[in-house]
Amino acid sequence: MNTDHNLRLAARLLALLALVLLTAGLAVAQNEKEEERRRSQTLDPRVAQDLLEGYELLEAEKYPEALESLNRLINRRGDDMKPFDKASVLQIRGTAHVNVEDMDSALADFRAALDLDALPFDQQNRLRFNMAQIYFVLERYRDSIKLFEEWMAQEGVEITHTTHFMLAAAHYNLEEYREALPPIQRAIDTAPEPEKRYYDLTNVVYSNLGMNAERVGLLETMVQLWPESLSYWRQLSALYLEQGDQMKSFATLEAAYLAGLIEDSGDIILLAQYYSTFDNPHRGAQLIEDEMEAGRIDGNVKNLELLSQLWSQAREHKKAIPVLRQAAQLSDAGELSFRLGQSLLADERNEDAITAFEAALEKGELDPEQRGEAWMLLGNARFNLAGPGDRDRRLAADRAFAEAERFPNTRRQASDWRSYISAINRTESRQAMLEQEQNERLAEAAQERLLTSCRAQQLAGSQLSNRCEEILAEHAAGDG
Repeated sequence: MNTDHNLRLAARLLALLALVLLTAGLAVAQNEKEEERRRSQTLDPRVAQDLLEGYELLEAEKYPEALESLNRLINRRGDDMKPFDKASVLQIRGTAHVNVEDMDSALADFRAALDLDALPFDQQNRLRFNMAQIYFVLERYRDSIKLFEEWMAQEGVEITHTTHFMLAAAHYNLEEYREALPPIQRAIDTAPEPEKRYYDLTNVVYSNLGMNAERVGLLETMVQLWPESLSYWRQLSALYLEQGDQMKSFATLEAAYLAGLIEDSGDIILLAQYYSTFDNPHRGAQLIEDEMEAGRIDGNVKNLELLSQLWSQAREHKKAIPVLRQAAQLSDAGELSFRLGQSLLADERNEDAITAFEAALEKGELDPEQRGEAWMLLGNARFNLAGPGDRDRRLAADRAFAEAERFPNTRRQASDWRSYISAINRTESRQAMLEQEQNERLAEAAQERLLTSCRAQQLAGSQLSNRCEEILAEHAAGDG
């Protein structure tokens, strides 16, 4: 072997040793004792030469081939290698296992290397960190926490915000929410920029611990950091409502809507209801109407009913009635037809009100009080259409009132109306009789006056009209 070849081999062996150290993320030794230990830890040249093949394959990202090479090395020299050499080979093979996603084998190699306690201190500790990460990926959270804490307990380690997050996430997955709080708060505090996932984890930890006041403050920050995230606005609005602050809940939801984030019909309906609560039903009704036209809210019975209510609250009855009519037509139950009848009756649209009340009673599903009220109001609408002498309509009203008499809540009022109708009918009957008698007396008087006139003409020898001749003949026949 010539000098140049030896120099090249030495350079490659030095590079290999650097891999053993750098693969585990080594830092410079912190004290002289560790430096002395490290100087005493050198690879056997024969092991290093065999290890070089696996290293080159690993460097070329030929991971299965690297594993085969490293397996041959372990099988051939395993028991003969000194602890440092074996730990170094196991560490590199563990790295190869990670690259082929064989985490169980990687853990076995890393654990074996760690148990040999032959690697430099910081490299040993880095193995703990790598194993903690793998355990986390494998959802073996208890093992992950144990190794994270062992790693953190050593001197000179630099704990990043990512590590704090993983430790917190491990506690969270074990439902150890109280234990998750300190590390996730440190993750937020030490991150150079706000990390969405850190805030998300803090939010869910607060939720599980029932720390709603802290959660409100957190979400207020989150909507400022990520204003495009509708979920945060929703959660904040719900928390305000849960704490009894409806105004803040409403303002939060409205801000999200005005920002163009809300398209879900449930959120839009809730916002419309808030407008009603805070004395702006017109805005709520207009919101629902606009969103129905845009196709984001269905024109179903429930939504049409709400829209009608909002227009009514806004005193826009001309807008409320057509919407309520549409809802009533879609509904199989009688309640909306009953309410439509009430609105129409209040608007003095009696014929339409009659149709609505009749539909309500026909559809049914009214409670007893509503049924009594429906018959009562149907009677009112029928009566309102009855003019003087219109006994047929009053009879129809009376039939409705008779039905209303069967219900306790309308019995007395219905009875009064029936008595009133009877009184009207009696008065009209008496009036008709009097008018008939009077007409008969007037007719008799007129007949007498005409007979007297005809007799006077006859006595005077005047020529009689045909009518006078008929009257005198009838009178003569009657006397005979």
